[in-house]
Amino acid sequence: MAIDAATNINEYLTSDRGAVLLERLPIFDGFSFEELARIYSLGEVRVYKPQSNILIEGESTVGMYLVLEGQVAVYKAGKGANTEGHLLAHLGPGSAFGEMSFIDRQPRSATVVAQGTVVAYYLDGLVWQKTLDAESALAQRFFANFARVLCARLRSLDEQLITSQKQLWKFALSRSNEVS
Repeated sequence: MAIDAATNINEYLTSDRGAVLLERLPIFDGFSFEELARIYSLGEVRVYKPQSNILIEGESTVGMYLVLEGQVAVYKAGKGANTEGHLLAHLGPGSAFGEMSFIDRQPRSATVVAQGTVVAYYLDGLVWQKTLDAESALAQRFFANFARVLCARLRSLDEQLITSQKQLWKFALSRSNEVS
């Protein structure tokens, strides 16, 4: 579906609409509607053209994104990999990315590319950190939620690793039986 950003972007500019969008994210579980509206007002709505880089692996930026409309692809090149990278995921509306660099202040761990026109909400890491520094209860909920999200991702990656190891061993054993 094509996005007409000129007509659709206005619906994302209100804090109330933003609060509804942020409610969907696990990192904001337990936040009140008023808190979410205030958080949303700290960020900005951005529109990205198809095939534009939203994040680039290795860059030193901090800030989180929420996909409002459209699709993005997440690529990982990693150390010594080719420049094209490996597709990790496709993310659509309601998906968040970029939050790891906010937490650990390390360079971006992946490249994120708009797959069509993308409307995204961006929350600058420095602005968000000032808010968290001023409100310890808010910070505590955010970091507890973030830890839960990372735990869920780690558990999922563990399962994927086990599955891929089993497949690799199965393939290796089938190849060794062919050679014998």
